[in-house]
Amino acid sequence: MVGATEETWQQREEGRRQVAREARLMAREPAGWGPRLVLAAATLAWLAALAWLAATLPERVPTHWSGGGTPDGWSSRASAMGFALLVPVLLIFPMLWLSRLAMIWPAGINAPHKEWWLDRPRRLVRFERLLREDLMVIVGLTVLLVVGIELVMGYAAHQPGGAVPGWWFLALTGGYVVALTLVTVRMMAGSRYRPDDDDAELA
Repeated sequence: MVGATEETWQQREEGRRQVAREARLMAREPAGWGPRLVLAAATLAWLAALAWLAATLPERVPTHWSGGGTPDGWSSRASAMGFALLVPVLLIFPMLWLSRLAMIWPAGINAPHKEWWLDRPRRLVRFERLLREDLMVIVGLTVLLVVGIELVMGYAAHQPGGAVPGWWFLALTGGYVVALTLVTVRMMAGSRYRPDDDDAELA
């Protein structure tokens, strides 16, 4: 039986919603320069790759390769440019908005020390900023992966038979997986999301 002073799950969820409502009225904390730099550099690299593809792609472009680097799929120039443009715009950059879900759907947060972050509006504002910064890095890395694919595609389009060295794809995907793993480990097992009761704003 629930004691007279013990909080029910309904009361806990209502408390979280109230914290989120108050947090939405507070000013957002600005992201740090490091994540901003990663995202900006990746975006500039993507735009430069788009400009290069638009200026150099022929009408028939290899867009898929076997494990050995031999093309087994071809597309038109328009389709290749559509992939290079729309995948980041529609699928990757919108990930940046996911941090706002912390303010709208606090129950959906799945992060270390969740209860501590959801206990005060100021903590939730800080959590949203930390998550936004991590998403900037993840989005930046993913955009750079797409840039790498675009560069391979542009290079292959001008090679006899559209072939490229097979190890290029292993290097691209391997580097991306390693970098993404490091970011995830930092988020989940590092000190980034640990409670900080020494911070007067958050205590």
